[in-house]
Amino acid sequence: MYSGAATNMTTEMISMEGKPIDVKTPSEAPLQRLAFFREKLGLEDDGAIAMLDPYRERLIAHKDEFADYLYEYFIRIPETKSILSHETWPKVIKNNWSTTFDLLFSGPPDEELMDYLWKSGVIHVRVNIDQRFINLGYALMRTFCLRVVREVVDEADAERAADITNRLLDLCVLIATDAYLDSTTKCDREVVRGIAHQLRNPLMIIGGYTRKLQKAVDPESPDMEALRTILEESKRLEKLVADVSEYMDLYREDAVREALDVQKLLDIVMEQIRATHTGEIPVRISVDPAFRMSYADRRDISAALRHMLLDALETIEPSPDGGELGVSITTRPDPRDERYMEIVFFSTGESPRPEELDILFTPFHARAPMGAGFGLPIARLAANKNLGRLGLTPIPGKGLECAVSLPKPPQT
Repeated sequence: MYSGAATNMTTEMISMEGKPIDVKTPSEAPLQRLAFFREKLGLEDDGAIAMLDPYRERLIAHKDEFADYLYEYFIRIPETKSILSHETWPKVIKNNWSTTFDLLFSGPPDEELMDYLWKSGVIHVRVNIDQRFINLGYALMRTFCLRVVREVVDEADAERAADITNRLLDLCVLIATDAYLDSTTKCDREVVRGIAHQLRNPLMIIGGYTRKLQKAVDPESPDMEALRTILEESKRLEKLVADVSEYMDLYREDAVREALDVQKLLDIVMEQIRATHTGEIPVRISVDPAFRMSYADRRDISAALRHMLLDALETIEPSPDGGELGVSITTRPDPRDERYMEIVFFSTGESPRPEELDILFTPFHARAPMGAGFGLPIARLAANKNLGRLGLTPIPGKGLECAVSLPKPPQT
């Protein structure tokens, strides 16, 4: 609900006229995603929203009263009083609250309103306002708006008007939450990406000089083992940096879903792995033609399949029951939902105990000696992002089954 900011905020962000963002600035708001919320709340039906038209002027007349109402409430809370007590802020924040109320009732919830609310939410994060107070502000706004609707709207229209008002306030809360999550996770992502970037070059230099030293040192020298250890650890850290960057990229990019041929994706993944592995790769692929197609983001699922296969290859051992060592990849229907299909990776070896399964999805927890601990977390994130699931099932005496469930393409 606050659209104010600290004293060093620029005039582009805050003004005495009550606009927290320069409306001429190109929108940064994810309008397509916000429009999805609007649609799901049934607020794209202009006919339903039009029933407020006869009352809009009288509703908007309460905008200054609304601003005073919020101000008097929050000035009594120590955590928010510190912001409101600044000599310039009462007028600024009241104008912003008044503008929010005006935009809410001046017409259908268009892109201007959504952009305004989202950018206000971003400013709340930038000036470190506790999100719980933002939610409290919207709860107070709901109470105030419903009271005004009851006073202004004719009795015959009151129930429908209250329903529309509730949905408008639901949209406000969703947009504020979206802005909060987007801003906070973006900050976290940029910090992690920055650390990864700063580590990448030093690690490459360490690896390069270590290789040069290996060529200069006598192979029988006791120093050679130390150099091998340094090189192995630098390679492991390089892989960790690459995996962290990939993990954060998955968070940053929205999924673009399309019909995907699982067989073709697996063939490409196998080619990528053969290019970096020497010797035989004990993998058997058997894709059921009836469960060959999924509906997901190509880049996300390619990453998931690659990391699932690498994790399986890094941890395979001879089967305890004496079976053949290797990894098998199959597809099958999802027994929980006929709209989904599963891609199943089975690797031989000792299976983890049931109580160990959850920790395998924790970043930095590596089962393989040279693992970075990001393979399964990346695969699970890719699955979740595409409305899927990733699960592990121990097969006692045989190995471990890792299955990713993905939507099938929509029927036309």
